[in-house]
Amino acid sequence: MASKKHFIVTGGSTREYIDEVRVWGNIFTGGTGLAVARALLDLGDVTLLTSNTQHASEHDGYYGKAGMLGVETFETHAELHDLLQERMTSGDHVSGVAMAAAVADYTPAGSFRVVDRKPDGTNPQREVWVVENVDAPKVKSNHGEMAVLGRQTLKLVDQFRTAWGFGGVLVKFKLEVGISEADLVKVAAASRAASGADAIVANTLEMVQGAKAGAYIITPEATKRVGRAELAGEIRDLMAALLSKQAAA
Repeated sequence: MASKKHFIVTGGSTREYIDEVRVWGNIFTGGTGLAVARALLDLGDVTLLTSNTQHASEHDGYYGKAGMLGVETFETHAELHDLLQERMTSGDHVSGVAMAAAVADYTPAGSFRVVDRKPDGTNPQREVWVVENVDAPKVKSNHGEMAVLGRQTLKLVDQFRTAWGFGGVLVKFKLEVGISEADLVKVAAASRAASGADAIVANTLEMVQGAKAGAYIITPEATKRVGRAELAGEIRDLMAALLSKQAAA
C-alpha cells in the first residue's frame, strides 16, 4: 500500500533584524503559498510554513479533499531554515516541496555611521568609505548618513538536493524586476537547473498584479504562462504528474 502523500509549502517573507526594533524585509504576504497549500490538499497532507500569522490562525487544521493542512510560522531566515531542516532530516516521508516564500538574500551584519566617502579614482563604480560601527540595541537617529552591512544568506532552496538529500518533487519560485518576460524565462530556466528543481515558477514584479498577472511554469520539457487565478491549480496538477512519473520510473 502506497504511503500517504505529504507536501511542504513555504509562503510569505522573511524579516531580518537591523537592531532590536528595526527590520528589513519585502512586500510579499503569503497569498501564493496559502493558495498552493490549499490546492495540494487535493493530493494529500500539507505543512505550510508561513510568515503570515493570520493565515496560520485561520487555516491550521483545515481539511481538504485528501488531507489536512498544518501551519507553522517563521519570521527570520534562520527560523525558516531550522523549520525546513527539521522536517527534511526527520526521516518522515515528504512527497514534494513548493518554495513560494520570499526569502532574504542578505541579513544585517552591522550598522555603520558614514564618516567619509570618496571616489576610488581607478574605477567609477567604486567608492572608498570610512565608517564607524554604531551597532546598538536601537541605532541612534542622529547620524547624517549610515549604512547597514548585508551578509549573504544560505540559499535554502539549494539545500534540498545537497545537504538534505531530498529526492521528491521540488518546485522553486523566482521573482525578477526590470527585465522582459523573454529574459525572465531564460534566467529562470538556468535558476531551476542550478538548484536541481523539477520546475520553477517565475514572474516579474510587473506580473504580480493587473490584467496580465500570472507566472511562467518552467520544466526541462516545457514553458507555460498561466494566469494568477489558475496558478495554484496548475502547480497541483504538475506536482501530481511529476509524482506519477517518479513512481513509474
